[in-house]
Amino acid sequence: MAKLAIIFLGLLPLAAQAHFPLLTCTLTVKQQLLCIAGFSDGSLAGKVSLNVFNYDDQAMLTVVTASDGSVTINPPIGEYYIVFDPDHESPAEFDYVQLN
Repeated sequence: MAKLAIIFLGLLPLAAQAHFPLLTCTLTVKQQLLCIAGFSDGSLAGKVSLNVFNYDDQAMLTVVTASDGSVTINPPIGEYYIVFDPDHESPAEFDYVQLN
C-alpha cells in the first residue's frame, strides 16, 4: 500500500502541468480573420479543425489549421463563434463580438 501511495504522490506534479486550449482571432489589414489555436503551456495546436457556428448553433464552416495552428478565413456574415475542441479539455471558443 505504501508503494502505491508513493507512486500516486509522484504523479501529482504531472496533474499540475495540465494545459487547456486557447483560441485567438484578429482581423488582418485585408479584413480577413486570422485565428491561432494553441494551449496554455505555450505550445501550438498543429493541424486541428476549427468549427464555425452561427448563434442558432448551426455549423457554418469547418477549417483545418496549418501546422503552426493558424488559419486565415473570410469572416462569416452575421453572428458567429468559432470552436477549438481538442477532446481532452473544455473547448476554447472565440465569439465575433470579441473583435470590437
